[in-house]
Amino acid sequence: MTALLSGKIGFVTGAANGIGKGIARVLAEEGAHVVISDLASAATEGNALAEDIIKAGGSAQFLQVDVTSQADIDALIATTLAVTGRIDFAVNNAGIGPKATLIDSDDKTWDLTNDINLKSVFRSLRATLKVMRAQGGGSIVNISSVAGVTGLPSAGIYSATKHAIIGLTKTAAAENGDVNIRVNAVLPNAIKSKLLAGSSEQFIKAITDPQAIRRLGEPEEVGAAVAFLLSDKASFITGVSLPVDGGYLATN
Repeated sequence: MTALLSGKIGFVTGAANGIGKGIARVLAEEGAHVVISDLASAATEGNALAEDIIKAGGSAQFLQVDVTSQADIDALIATTLAVTGRIDFAVNNAGIGPKATLIDSDDKTWDLTNDINLKSVFRSLRATLKVMRAQGGGSIVNISSVAGVTGLPSAGIYSATKHAIIGLTKTAAAENGDVNIRVNAVLPNAIKSKLLAGSSEQFIKAITDPQAIRRLGEPEEVGAAVAFLLSDKASFITGVSLPVDGGYLATN
């Protein structure tokens, strides 16, 4: 059986750890060449991931990218194009999740979170869509969150950015479907990551109890959904927001 993404080339932002790492692994397992991008501070993890993928028979490389920099986004596009002259897919995953009530939030946190979580997606979409339109097609997945369709107490700024990502996704899908470009979003909930690694059992229980499947998800489970949406198997799917949430949104 042919792998879902055999011969495809693309990139994943924020891919050295957590959900991004799981996505990159699955895409490589499905036959893609993956440009793993992340901050310079994550270079050790990013390079190690690329080496692991190559040792397992896959194809990958690491590139230092700050998604708040248009120059870095442009370099990511150029590096990906240099592999085969195409960009078949893009996954915009990089993000942060500050915790504070709206009353206790400040302008600095608003600006930083919007720059990393939202404006970076806009920057990436703008640059990637130009390439994909010129080559006649492609597929993009933006990583939002269940907080993109629900309120999230003590994380209002984060929730606002994730809502906005869904709006960008729908608009990009509507504007580019006529040239064989699909744009979708994935909405994770409680997924194993470094952010949750030090959390108490009580906290883990609080975030998984509202789910139908009462456990933490694996990053690779998000990766499987992303791989499907990027693949030709999803050729008639665009503009959707797919929950990967253990059934959280079924009742919340």
